[in-house]
Amino acid sequence: MKIQFKAAIDRIEPDLIHAGPIQRVAYLPALIDFHPLLTMSWGFDLLEDAHRNKNWDDKTRFVLHRSDWFTSDCQTTKNIAVNYGMPESSTTVFPWGVDLNLFNPESRGFMRRQVGYEEDLLMIHTRSWEPRYRVDIALEGFWQALQSEPNLRLFMLGGGSMEDRVKRFVADKGLSDRVHFCGYQQNEALAGYYQAADVYLSASHIDGSSVALMESMACGCPALVSDIPANLEWIADGEQGWVFKDGDPDNLAEKIINISRNRKEIFSCGKKARAKAEADADWPRNFAKLLDTYDRMMKLK
Repeated sequence: MKIQFKAAIDRIEPDLIHAGPIQRVAYLPALIDFHPLLTMSWGFDLLEDAHRNKNWDDKTRFVLHRSDWFTSDCQTTKNIAVNYGMPESSTTVFPWGVDLNLFNPESRGFMRRQVGYEEDLLMIHTRSWEPRYRVDIALEGFWQALQSEPNLRLFMLGGGSMEDRVKRFVADKGLSDRVHFCGYQQNEALAGYYQAADVYLSASHIDGSSVALMESMACGCPALVSDIPANLEWIADGEQGWVFKDGDPDNLAEKIINISRNRKEIFSCGKKARAKAEADADWPRNFAKLLDTYDRMMKLK
């Protein structure tokens, strides 16, 4: 693989290489000592993979040592890279961002009426059904809250490797009339789901700056998220939404019950969520930071 990659690079003669995740992809240009190399974290590579064993740890350190610049979508992963020896002066942090024109709060009232369930608290979950996103915690917390607050509904979009477990839980708990499986949706339709929902839910255990979280915030849909560091860069409890203890379905249930009983907070949190998205999740403005990083790196040649 190294020889083939080196031959391809010699043939193409790129001005720079922008590569990630760290241990699986950026490792190749680092292995042939290509410069300038921009290594990009995908979140899980530093939050999870780097700590698997000594081999993964060594690969992480090796790649970052040979990188000319590092970029990631949150301060959390940047701090980890710096701890591995990446000079802070050679880092750029920018969240990917979203299309603020497409994901907007303008149709929230209309979409909510279209969906119905006017008396219910409607939550939306759009994370993949994978272990690192703790969909099991999200469902358990929702079910517990439902025992005290029967007027709850949950839209679950997407899918994943835990599909059988998810659907079995819903069936075993008798939640078929409360949890609605909506499948995968294109962005135009997805915006409508966020606009219809009262609260966005994510129980993720491993994450960077989540694009799904930004989408919901841009639509004025406040978020209820686990208190992992990357989420806390976006959500302050009681401001743009609410946070619960990572991996704790009991605490999640308490938060859902409290939101259901104090629904007037949803509107004010939604406005703050949109304001945060406008300030920090504007894709064209954030993308310019990447282009500026390319310019800086070309000066290193």
